[in-house]
Amino acid sequence: MDDKGEIVSSCDVDENLALQVWTKGTAPRIVIFNKNQNKKKLIRPGWFEDLDRKLSIKGKKRFSTIDYTLSDLLPTMQRILSEYAVYTSFKTHIWRFAVTLERVLHAPAIVFDENEFSLLPEEKRARLWIADLTGEVKGDGEFRPFFPLSEVEKTTFSDADLTFTGSHCNVDDLFRTGIIRKLNGAGMARWYRPVRVMAVAMLMGFSYCEEDGAEFTDELWRAGNFEKPLSFKISDPKLKGLGRKFVGYVRHMDMLKHITVRASLDSDKELLEEGYARKRRVQFPEGVLGRGETSVTFFEREDGEMALGCKPRIKSSHGGGGGLYYASPPQKSAEKQELVYTFPAALYERALNLDASDGAVAGAKDDYFTIGQLTSAKIFEAWCENLTPYITYFAGI
Repeated sequence: MDDKGEIVSSCDVDENLALQVWTKGTAPRIVIFNKNQNKKKLIRPGWFEDLDRKLSIKGKKRFSTIDYTLSDLLPTMQRILSEYAVYTSFKTHIWRFAVTLERVLHAPAIVFDENEFSLLPEEKRARLWIADLTGEVKGDGEFRPFFPLSEVEKTTFSDADLTFTGSHCNVDDLFRTGIIRKLNGAGMARWYRPVRVMAVAMLMGFSYCEEDGAEFTDELWRAGNFEKPLSFKISDPKLKGLGRKFVGYVRHMDMLKHITVRASLDSDKELLEEGYARKRRVQFPEGVLGRGETSVTFFEREDGEMALGCKPRIKSSHGGGGGLYYASPPQKSAEKQELVYTFPAALYERALNLDASDGAVAGAKDDYFTIGQLTSAKIFEAWCENLTPYITYFAGI
């Protein structure tokens, strides 16, 4: 352990183990302090995301070990992280960085030509807003939501003026309309809380929704100004797809309760035995559905149910988080297992339409993009749920 850092919080789990927060002005580390051996080990907070993990330490007697589940350690983690947030300036950092992150996530895609709507590139499909400049008056247009509105949000939009003139169509112009503030008030679970979770994860050293973002986290801390940090965009590779997963979550949020996920040792065999018929297969490259290449097989059943069998091509883990995907709940040895998603076929058709159209102009449907959006949204939902118990007491959620 670097002597230049300091322990800012410490709490005993029992007579054998203590957990501590260590920092030297950058992202904190958790100290595993084996009191029997008087030995310490530094790890990032993201290690605690995999709820299937166990922490084993050497006992007092020779060759003896003591095991702890993450449930055993949760109360201690809650305490030391909350104390860290209070005793340092972390709560202020969260607030400032969340404001910046919100602007990154809401940056609109600009469309000049109406013909572009028929085949929007993925980078523009993976945005929450379209700045439509296709009208007759050059530079004039309107901000259009690229997500379905809830009933409450429809009321919010009814009195919002989202038009702009003089090509004032960037994210600052969007925020000046007041619509983002109104959305936060209309649906905190959809808009406010996920951004806070993301901000905490990025600054505290948790995973970037199952991906290792440690390098960018360290860059943010070295830059030091969380009100105006390093410039980055929603599609920046440094975000490891985190922004895109948030967009999928927002766009398909009301569908997620109808999607079930389970781990499987042989998804093809299981689904065929359950009466599904294999239809087609799509290959996803590394980084779209996880850390490795993934083969996704589409299945359909006569009762209108649809299933996806996802087969990852990697066998080992690395980084801050747990397995390749989040299942519900996380499964043991998740990276060595396949995943099965099941949902109504009608839901999938709706998702295809939402990813192709902003409600006013229809574009081309894209299986490849929508599968990535739906599975990413489900992963993002579970990731937020896993992190919330650790951070709820200081993150303002």
